[in-house]
Amino acid sequence: MHATEVFRTSRSLAGALDALADHAGQLGFDAVDYGYLPRARRQDGAWFAPHIESRKFPPRWEHGWSRFASEDPYLCTCYQRNLPLDWNEVKGALWLSATQRQAISFIDTLGFLDGITVPIHLPDGRFAFVSGLSHAPRGAWRAHGRNAEQLFVLAHAFHAAVAQSRCTGNATPRIELTPREREVLTHAAAGHSAPATAQRMFRALETVRRQRKSAMAKLGAQTITQAVARAMALGLV
Repeated sequence: MHATEVFRTSRSLAGALDALADHAGQLGFDAVDYGYLPRARRQDGAWFAPHIESRKFPPRWEHGWSRFASEDPYLCTCYQRNLPLDWNEVKGALWLSATQRQAISFIDTLGFLDGITVPIHLPDGRFAFVSGLSHAPRGAWRAHGRNAEQLFVLAHAFHAAVAQSRCTGNATPRIELTPREREVLTHAAAGHSAPATAQRMFRALETVRRQRKSAMAKLGAQTITQAVARAMALGLV
């Protein structure tokens, strides 16, 4: 069963998290976490501290983390971007505050020396995220170049599956994709480029590119990877 279907059929957040951890483990991640915020930033400019659900974290890790939760440097960076954040982009940055440096050190003491956080921006200022964490300074997930993209897809599928209980159950707009648009997204999900997809579909390259752009527009996606993630989360591919 595909991960998206597993998330949908899980009867609880705990079950969906277990499935997320299992699938992320196959990509080379040793642990995962998930958080949701009805609003990321306070009126005074400070960040809200998210409630975090995790799998394969050390016991009682939350007690030491609570003093850093609203200044998580990885999360604060994710508020400003749509694509997955490689933690190495933040470690050692000159803009880090003293507290943020301490936060990174604390995460290191938990045994998580490498990771990726996937930001999930939602309507009305809501925000969610999924992180894949590794014990090694260069996690096993780096051995395959597409594992970060696959975590991106997993994160969006996971959030979509639990959104009704975590995000007040707002209805999802109905999106209609043509059979060809679904097909090109299915090939993209398998890692095929537009030229490779054109060969497999026996279509002109410009036709495939046009269908990809059309699918992206319908899904409100800025990249083909984001389009695949949203289509999978909605059960369209």
